[in-house]
Amino acid sequence: MADRNFDDLAQRFRKRIYGGLKGDIRLAVLNRDLAPVLDGKGDRLNVVDAGGGQGQFALDLAAAGHRVWLTDISVEMLDLAREQVAERGLGSRVQTLQLPLQALDSDPRIPSADLLLCHAVLEWLEQPQQALVHLAQCLVPGGYLSLTFYNRRALEFRLLQRGSLRQLDRNRNSGDWGGHPGSLTPQNPLLPEEVMGWVEQAGLSLVAHSGIRCFHDFMTPEMRDKLPPAAIVEKELEYSRVDPYRQLARYVHLLCRRA
Repeated sequence: MADRNFDDLAQRFRKRIYGGLKGDIRLAVLNRDLAPVLDGKGDRLNVVDAGGGQGQFALDLAAAGHRVWLTDISVEMLDLAREQVAERGLGSRVQTLQLPLQALDSDPRIPSADLLLCHAVLEWLEQPQQALVHLAQCLVPGGYLSLTFYNRRALEFRLLQRGSLRQLDRNRNSGDWGGHPGSLTPQNPLLPEEVMGWVEQAGLSLVAHSGIRCFHDFMTPEMRDKLPPAAIVEKELEYSRVDPYRQLARYVHLLCRRA
């Protein structure tokens, strides 16, 4: 399995992952979890977004005054990010660089990060644990890593819910969980307990652990359409740190700190 490049799916990725209610839930959880890092002191941070794609979250940080280095291997994703940088007048605070996550600490243009974002990247990599070790090395002492990844437990439960028992067994036996070509289901969704073990081995401490979309994806479209979006976001926030709901969230957010 090679590391995934999203040149072919840049537009669809923007619509499906970042747009609408799904994007609102994601943003609410990240803003809540990162508030202690971003608020209160007025410091301007060096923020590195590893595999940042279109940079939706990172560009908001730039708009708040932080310095951002946005990196990705996808030219198409970075082109979309550059459009937003220009439209929002953020050129003085954002650099966009085409390079893989594994090259972050060897590129002289990129400083060690006060805050390193790695959102929905590890599950698309051939060697996610080694990538996490590399990310830890890119932080300043006391720096923070904001890590999100696709939760394999949620995917397993979805297959069980649908009665796709044979597919579940095939995926577990083969280790390949990806859908059809063009699918946004990653080949290598990750187990939260395994990733938390990697975090500790990389010398990072866990500051916050939240689920993103704990129940949204299990609702029928008809039921979602009946409810105010703000009410769904509010309940997602409320249950995002409560087990067992957090354990079944589509994505997991871990906020980690380097000693």
